[in-house]
Amino acid sequence: MVQESNLYMYSAGISFFAFLVCVKFVMDKPGGPPYGVYLVGAVGLLALSKSIEHYEKYLYKKSKHR
Repeated sequence: MVQESNLYMYSAGISFFAFLVCVKFVMDKPGGPPYGVYLVGAVGLLALSKSIEHYEKYLYKKSKHR
């Protein structure tokens, strides 16, 4: 069975990947209404914050497990 700390690490990785996808989308700046870029940028920042949050939980659970 997978430990809880490892699940937080996987979640942090997935969230960081979502952030990178949003950064790539914003950097390409597709044509169309500009509010789409702002929305994706906001979702990217949210994904980054969740990634950092889950990574901190991973470190806490990892140190507590020792």
